[in-house]
Amino acid sequence: MKKLLYYILIPGLLASAGCKKYLDQEPISDLSPQSFWKSPDDARTGVAAIYDGIQRTLNGNYTDWGDARSDNFTFGGTGENQINVTLNGLNSLTGAANWNNLYLTIGRANLAIKYIPDIPLSGNLTELQRNNYLAQAYAIRAYMYFYAIRLWGGVPVRLEPYENLNEDPLAPRTPADEVLNNVIIPDLTKAWSLVDKTNTNVWEMNAGAVLALLTDVYMWKKDYAKALESSQNLINLSFRYDVSATNSTDWRKIFLDPASTKEAIWSMHWDYTRDGSNGISKIGSGGNTSQYYIDSTVFLRYESNKNDIRRAATYDTALVSAGTRIIQIGKFYPLNSSNKFVYPANAQNDAKLTLYRMADVLLLRAEALNKTSANKAPVFTILNRIRTLRGITPLVAADYPTDRDVETAILNERQLELFGEGKRWFDLVRTGRVIEVMDPLVRYRQRLLGISETGFDDPRKILWPISRQALTRNTLIRQNDPYSE
Repeated sequence: MKKLLYYILIPGLLASAGCKKYLDQEPISDLSPQSFWKSPDDARTGVAAIYDGIQRTLNGNYTDWGDARSDNFTFGGTGENQINVTLNGLNSLTGAANWNNLYLTIGRANLAIKYIPDIPLSGNLTELQRNNYLAQAYAIRAYMYFYAIRLWGGVPVRLEPYENLNEDPLAPRTPADEVLNNVIIPDLTKAWSLVDKTNTNVWEMNAGAVLALLTDVYMWKKDYAKALESSQNLINLSFRYDVSATNSTDWRKIFLDPASTKEAIWSMHWDYTRDGSNGISKIGSGGNTSQYYIDSTVFLRYESNKNDIRRAATYDTALVSAGTRIIQIGKFYPLNSSNKFVYPANAQNDAKLTLYRMADVLLLRAEALNKTSANKAPVFTILNRIRTLRGITPLVAADYPTDRDVETAILNERQLELFGEGKRWFDLVRTGRVIEVMDPLVRYRQRLLGISETGFDDPRKILWPISRQALTRNTLIRQNDPYSE
């Protein structure tokens, strides 16, 4: 008889007024198909466990993976971790190199994909609902593998739950391109065929989120025609998604009340009172405890456009006149009656983190248009629409004569629009700009610390190291060069 392993630990998930947590359930564990995956409640609970996995995966890594190695942030003190991350001094013991929670989430998705189709339909579970649960499982599995290949390159792939203790759990690394083409894109295609197209719940992997992720994936693959197709499909959902904020109050709704704005597509709510303490406070917390400071390169760009509604909504501009370094990023936190950010105590965040929103996808679309057409008018239509809404001067196409110049303009706008949302590092990697942007910056940071100027000139170090724990556990994989085990 099979020995079954099920670890589905479920704190409450995803909440806000009018958009309460996805589900509140007591923890369950060690459940087999004989006792679980039988009812509509089991389907809801199983999918809720997948969202809990996303929370665990992105706890702290939201910043470390997507921003901290880029020119958005620099080290905020003397802590070893933030200095190593911002100076590209990663190793197999770096905390964010650990992929355990990512694979935990994949494992939960595998369980849902295998067993939800067998849950019988009833008055409490229609075929549309069951398919929508499956769509979320497929899409989130793709989302986790997409993170994995962008961070580590080739990774082990498992598409079935590990249920038998007699089964070999080890798997070699599958090349990144194969994971992209044979896992991620098929999973998202399947998700799109199953997802409830009318569901607009911002806390769920909804139809808009599937299309946003598809656009991101196709941009990474450099399949610009497909990126244009998926982004157009999202634009066609304009009854739900659009860019519209023309003042800081409306723009901040994306982060404080995403369900109330058409700009938000998919967000993750972390409430420390229910989900526990978290590492999201790396970019904003009580006192002066933030691990990362806003880097002067992007800070000066914000300061050069003081009419930009995103400036005052991103950090405390009073600190600028006081001559204090910007150490707290306020965009995820409310304002008090004095119009000051209300930062949580360290690790006690109640944050609604943006995973995908409309401006992100439109700027990816502009990038795809730039790659596929000599006519740059549609590119600048997108750029200038966003800039005008945000209160800054439109760009003149004639000032950007080459494709690369236009791409630079798009990346600059993405940096200001999506600052602190886990996008910048992947933008630099996707467009092949890591070395040119980060090498001089890392050397400058090293000079400030009075240490040897090694810079960032080794393209092999764009990938993360694999954690020592993973290497010890799985003898079929080896470390990414040039890191040591």
